[in-house]
Amino acid sequence: MRFAPWLFTFLALMVVASCAYQLVVILGTLWLRRLRHQSTFASAGFTPPVSLLKPIRGADGETKACLETFFQQDYPDYEIVFALHDADDAAVAVIERLRRAYPNVPTTCVFQPPPLGVNPKVANLANALSAAKHDLVILSDADIRVSRDYVRTVIHPLHDRQVGVVTCLYRGVSKSGLPSRFECLGIETDFMSSVLVACLVEGLSYAFGSTVATRKSVIAGFGGLARLANHLADDYLIGNLAYQAGYRVQLSSCVVETVVPEMTWRDFLSHQLRWARTIRTARFGGYTGLFVTHTLTLGLLLVTAFPGVALAWYLMLTGVALRFLAAWQTASALGNNQIRRLGWLPLRDLLHFVVWIGGFWGRTITWRGQIYRLAGDGRLLPEPLPEHR
Repeated sequence: MRFAPWLFTFLALMVVASCAYQLVVILGTLWLRRLRHQSTFASAGFTPPVSLLKPIRGADGETKACLETFFQQDYPDYEIVFALHDADDAAVAVIERLRRAYPNVPTTCVFQPPPLGVNPKVANLANALSAAKHDLVILSDADIRVSRDYVRTVIHPLHDRQVGVVTCLYRGVSKSGLPSRFECLGIETDFMSSVLVACLVEGLSYAFGSTVATRKSVIAGFGGLARLANHLADDYLIGNLAYQAGYRVQLSSCVVETVVPEMTWRDFLSHQLRWARTIRTARFGGYTGLFVTHTLTLGLLLVTAFPGVALAWYLMLTGVALRFLAAWQTASALGNNQIRRLGWLPLRDLLHFVVWIGGFWGRTITWRGQIYRLAGDGRLLPEPLPEHR
């Protein structure tokens, strides 16, 4: 075959580049362990009053356990502001039970946010922000579970006025269902790995819904939450807009948990595609560059195209070994030592490659039961539901 030499060279170089990526991930886990060790001695003295903002809609079997961790903080002065669209929301009863169980924690509920844009979560956040008493605020999703030193640890980097946003890595927690476990595996061994690489290579310029700690003045400085009102990646944008305004975005040493509910394969694929299309619209270059992260798939392509070449097998096996080592180290650095879950890694990686390819096409996503279209700049455009077409 005339094309074989250049094809072999191309695929071999891709596998080598992918191996290099996995090595950087391993270095990232070492950096994270060092960051967590240093923070153990650094977070005691800075304890200004803080407002915790929790946009929430609905409740499930894990809601009380997740929210309760925010009532149990070892921190001298903080309040919790819950933002809901409707006073009849099922989460209201859960909040009331927690409020009675922890009367010493100032708690406020705000309802019916003024219309702000297409994204209902941003409208809720803006409503909570206006009710917050303190300048320092911590935003987090309702399915996040934290340790008792969470507020103390997360808020500490903000003693430096050049730090505009602090965000947290997170690990997934699921109780049952293979799709949910695949979701957790992807969070820990793909998404969080890519964040560690970004921290080492270019620095962090965005945030995650797991935690966004900032000041009201930072949000006001980039134009307020109204700038996010028609975007899906609101947490990403809070960090990115602060970064563009000249502030640093810092990764906290605190790792939180996100509770992944039981889901069907259809739910899983829909969520993965929504995630992929959101990243593609937010960072097209970065999304395209994720090609090099598919170590297992690249190795399989190489040995499938050149099964009789010993070097192809050597590169593939080296890549697989590094992929497993990097995944194990990332999960371990995030606090998950369930190494047996990595047995699903090859199947999950192949599925992830298919989703990555699919993420290049289509602009329609489903979120909270509503169909949206993603504009080229990442804005959400509501689509008519199928039955209304």
